[in-house]
Amino acid sequence: MKTHPMMTVTAVSTMERHQLPDVLTIGDNPPTHYKNWTEMLDKEEIDLLFVSSIPTYHFEMVKYAMKKGINVVCEKPFTMNSNESKELIKLSNQYNKKVVIDFEWRYLPARQKVKELIHHNAIGNIIHFEYHISNPKYQILQSMKIGWMGERQKFGGMLGALGTHMIDCLRWLVRDEIETLNGLVYTHVSKGAGEHRDADDAFFVHGKMKRNSTFSIQFLSGINHGFGSNLKIFGSLGTITLSNDNKLCFGEANKELTEITVRKEGSTPSHLSMEASAYYPAFYPFIGKVYNYIEYDKVDSDLPTILDGHVNQVVIDRILSN
Repeated sequence: MKTHPMMTVTAVSTMERHQLPDVLTIGDNPPTHYKNWTEMLDKEEIDLLFVSSIPTYHFEMVKYAMKKGINVVCEKPFTMNSNESKELIKLSNQYNKKVVIDFEWRYLPARQKVKELIHHNAIGNIIHFEYHISNPKYQILQSMKIGWMGERQKFGGMLGALGTHMIDCLRWLVRDEIETLNGLVYTHVSKGAGEHRDADDAFFVHGKMKRNSTFSIQFLSGINHGFGSNLKIFGSLGTITLSNDNKLCFGEANKELTEITVRKEGSTPSHLSMEASAYYPAFYPFIGKVYNYIEYDKVDSDLPTILDGHVNQVVIDRILSN
């Protein structure tokens, strides 16, 4: 956020044990550091709040902020269930406040190119959408504590952490809504480092969209070897594949798939951490669109709003109820 010329970080609230990172404290006018989020919202003049707490607090934090006249960007999963997200839609209308969901991966250059190909009918009518990720975390899950991420009642697990992004990617790229689905969430590594876990480390979802295309979304982490992220979109006129969000291939019917070079906008600032650098190509354009939405009421067609958050939550509820 500090890299964006129109964003100023004025205050941060963290848990008691956390300190502000050096990147925030170095230089003039460092943000005020609070250990109580309600105190921060009561005392500070804030235009936009980023809610990055664990999911159990999202509903009350977003609600409190809107009542204070503050717009919000909220992490995912948006809420604990769709009843909460529906209530927040009502409140956003009541208080005339904007809420954006942090599905920033829509703005990755490679995904924007995929969207462009689909939009220009390069592959024709969508037949099937497949998004599979395998991330080898078996040894880590056996040997390290994961805390609330292993607790179902706190919305830990990978369906909330990554499944929400994958479902959003489906809805956004296919430009359609899910009609029927079957879902399974599973915990392959239920014990490790003295913890007993009931939150999922794997999930499998498949079904049909309203315009009759089908989909398959899958994630595995309790394994020893992974094959990364693989997105495949099959159409009546061709096919698109995207591997690890960087290798994009396209092929017309009866022709071989060929790699497409994706042009990147600008370069990642060298002072960012490795983790921040991974998020930067998507998050930087995302917050630019957020700014335009808050300041000028200009809604980018790709910006994930509170309505996207609610529909996503409805889908998650359906998966968990299977």
